[in-house]
Amino acid sequence: NKKSTISINNINEYTHDGRKMNVVVLFPDDWRHDSIGAENPIIKTPFLDSLAQQGMRFRQNAVTTSICWQSRATLFTGQWASRHQSFKLKCPHFAKGKNWNHTWPALLQQKAGYYVGHVGKWQYHSENKGRFDWSSYFEGKHVFRKQGKNIAAEDFAKNETIRFLNDRPKDKPFAVTVAFYPPKPVSNSQEPGGQWTPKKEYRAIYDNMTIPEPFNHTTAFKLLPDFLQRDRSAAAARWRFRYSTPFHYQEAMKNIYSLITQVDHACKEIVDELKKQDIYNNTLIIFTTDNGMFHGAHGLAGKWYPYQESIRVPLIIHDPRMPTEKQGTVDESFTLNVDLAETILGAAGLKPNKRMQGRDISDLYLDNYDDSGKTALEREPWRDEFFYEFTFLEEKEIPSSNALVRKKWKFIDWYAFNETQLFDLEKDPLELNDVKGDPGNKDIVNEMKARLSELRDEMKEPNIGCDTGKYFLESEEAKPR
Repeated sequence: NKKSTISINNINEYTHDGRKMNVVVLFPDDWRHDSIGAENPIIKTPFLDSLAQQGMRFRQNAVTTSICWQSRATLFTGQWASRHQSFKLKCPHFAKGKNWNHTWPALLQQKAGYYVGHVGKWQYHSENKGRFDWSSYFEGKHVFRKQGKNIAAEDFAKNETIRFLNDRPKDKPFAVTVAFYPPKPVSNSQEPGGQWTPKKEYRAIYDNMTIPEPFNHTTAFKLLPDFLQRDRSAAAARWRFRYSTPFHYQEAMKNIYSLITQVDHACKEIVDELKKQDIYNNTLIIFTTDNGMFHGAHGLAGKWYPYQESIRVPLIIHDPRMPTEKQGTVDESFTLNVDLAETILGAAGLKPNKRMQGRDISDLYLDNYDDSGKTALEREPWRDEFFYEFTFLEEKEIPSSNALVRKKWKFIDWYAFNETQLFDLEKDPLELNDVKGDPGNKDIVNEMKARLSELRDEMKEPNIGCDTGKYFLESEEAKPR
């Protein structure tokens, strides 16, 4: 069996056969933690299930902000949104000027000689020339028209990724992010299932199934704070478009699950190409997503809010350095999307940028000894709580929030409405019963409220505002439109 005896003072960015580690990040959109076969046997994801058996699955993994573009900025920077402040689509501060030099793609290029690519969704309105060595940007559809033929979005992403793998210089290590658009909804159609367009053969897998509806979503909706129940609330409005009748719900979820299975197959074909090129055994493969989705839970659609369905996302890591005894295991630690940047840099033998705020996840499966003989977890135990934040400057009907999340308790602060909630996640994993007012919980409410305020203050950075200029690399200045 392989043993994890890596020293942090002689960081081993090489795999057991002496080759430098490559990195592939498989990154679909709007995909919550239990939308894989290992959590939900209705959903067919045979490849991801097998990848987890060869690597590790992190079951409590979460995002620190549940919205597409802010989560993507966190992926690249390893920073909470309070630090990268890329709150608006036209203001990707993380990619502006010298800020880009703090991201893992730039650090891999500059400090380790990596050839770095990006495929698919970027979302921010910014000039991207020169940011990656190789790029192919596209998003917004489930089906594209290419060379006179229709091609599914995940197949197009897969083809472009294989093109990257063929085009890359073979004498350099590489890293590539594959940002799939599906299963994210497209359009505002109110027809049953109309916001998703799967292939017929994949939809046929689910045609004769009945997808269980969320537990008592009508009652659950009435238990929400009043401001989330308003007709104009975006999550409530989208629920009416997508899930308002049993037929709407069945059509939507069958289409969503079909797209998930399609992306699963596209991921398999990408990894098959790694094997074909004999680089699978020295490639770190990360599968995760940008945010969760309610899918009708709480009578809601969309994401944004600090409830479990919104903030928890899948995370599977296949690492050639992983000890045999760790492979196929499920870890229940609080891993976060903010950790991925440092995990990638660690695999390349690089220390994190001082602006990064996460932790190398390999500490959970490699001993990472220091000179004293202590492992990483002996020196510093893994986190047992985390800070969630959601700041949305452009949409009054998607309220901002903060939360302090622990294994047993979650405390939510809807600060714009001066309202808080407390949930006992062990007794109430569906977060239906706010127990803030229970006399026996007074001390935990006060303690978590104070701790949340402390974390929020720690996260604060000077507000850098937002201009409407284009966002260029370091050698160029932002120019007004």
